[in-house]
Amino acid sequence: MIQTLRILTYHTPSLILSFAFLTLSLLTGSWLVRIPGVQASLGLNNAQLGTALLGWSIGSLTLALLSGWLLSKLTTGKAALYATLFFCTSFVLPALAFDQWSLMVALFLLGGANSFMNIAINAAATSVERHYGVTILSACHGMFSVGGVIGAALSGWIAMLGVSLPVHFGALAGVLLLAHLSLRPFVLHLPHTEAVRRSRFALPNPALLSLAFISFSVILAEGTIGDWSAIYLRNELGGSPFVGSLGYAGFCLTMALGRFSGDAVRARWGTRNTICGGTVVGALGLILLLFTQYPVGGVLCFLLCGLGFSAIVPTVFGAAARHPAVVPGVGLASVATAGVVGGMAGRLLIGNVSEWWGLPVALAVVAGLVLVAAVVGRGVKE
Repeated sequence: MIQTLRILTYHTPSLILSFAFLTLSLLTGSWLVRIPGVQASLGLNNAQLGTALLGWSIGSLTLALLSGWLLSKLTTGKAALYATLFFCTSFVLPALAFDQWSLMVALFLLGGANSFMNIAINAAATSVERHYGVTILSACHGMFSVGGVIGAALSGWIAMLGVSLPVHFGALAGVLLLAHLSLRPFVLHLPHTEAVRRSRFALPNPALLSLAFISFSVILAEGTIGDWSAIYLRNELGGSPFVGSLGYAGFCLTMALGRFSGDAVRARWGTRNTICGGTVVGALGLILLLFTQYPVGGVLCFLLCGLGFSAIVPTVFGAAARHPAVVPGVGLASVATAGVVGGMAGRLLIGNVSEWWGLPVALAVVAGLVLVAAVVGRGVKE
């Protein structure tokens, strides 16, 4: 009985956080797969869509900058709970948009909620690791990728059935909101790691510049795949709505497989080699995508991208949280902020470059940036 209680003591927080990571990606993946339908219903071109999507990045950046201060004011459990409820509630807003600007406002709120939840649950996972002496961050990110697979595939199927966006988003958000409310007593008792109370904003720490640039580049690439994979498969390669959803679903599937094995990979190859190898493989997937002419080939390229990028973000976040020059929560928020800036830059870049020179050229630029990140990764200390 005592041994069982000990197992439950450190497994229960891990399971709760895994569900939070799954929720974050399930909702995000559900939105991303419905982007082509929203673009068509609102009559937006690529540049207009890119501008509207920028609302997500601005909201993400705003909350990322404030996250260090928010984490210093709340316990780990309260931050994770409030952020999750905020995200579930905000999820229905894009379904109510009626033009480019209302969509941008909705995505501002949703992106802010997404950013705060992302940082809060990563900080909570780091606290659990430090408190119980376990390694769960990569597995939690694996559950994030599983949620992306479920959300993308489910959303593609629902879109094929012709279910309206408000009904789809409202029902999904309601179910998950009730589920997380039922877990409230457990979440509020997650172990807490004290944050620095002097810091109001989480700007990248000079000691973390290499990690910040890698976070910027890789999250830019991940965001590009999330925002534009369905559009690329449908508009550039002629795939159906369901096939369009398979690009992001496949990306998340290999991300999940890579992240579940990410701890073992890092232990064997080290932080530096994990980052460099992953960025090269991810860039290769993007480059091959430019030469494929069939939807199935595009899906396979996104699978390769997911495999390459899978372990990089948890590796970078973990390295930032363990850096001796910064407090874990603030260091993690600092690197996450750089990633949010990458997401913002990507939405500006892809929407406008694709409108002028085409989506393949925009993806080539992203691939080049990821290769630069691979070079920078050579200077990361173990």
